[in-house]
Amino acid sequence: MRARVLRGFTLVEVMIVLAIVSILAAISYPSYMDFVRKGWRSEGRSALMQQMQEQERLYTRVGRYKPYEGDSGEGGAGGKYTLKSGNCQGRESLDSCIRLTATLKAGFSDPQAGNLWVDSTGGKGCDGAQPHRCWQ
Repeated sequence: MRARVLRGFTLVEVMIVLAIVSILAAISYPSYMDFVRKGWRSEGRSALMQQMQEQERLYTRVGRYKPYEGDSGEGGAGGKYTLKSGNCQGRESLDSCIRLTATLKAGFSDPQAGNLWVDSTGGKGCDGAQPHRCWQ
């Protein structure tokens, strides 16, 4: 009878494959997180615009904006942002202008955009390191 030759991978071959996979993961992970954060920003922008529309409808009916604090996922699944209302810059009350701010919840971070905001005068922006990326 002939002895069967067992073939397998050597430790060197396994280590080379592991090194290649690690390099690919190190290259692709930042790009993946960039796409994930863009999705988060989209959720925050959508929630801000929806709440601003509700505020504008209220202003049309009663002539005043209403303080607001809520979650960006109020339509069902929990969102990544908390929405809060405040006075517009340089204004003392919500009588004529409101600024809504979307702040990421604990456990999430977006250093490029930071907190998103929109106000009733049509202004919008963010307080992150790269403000031009907020509304992309």
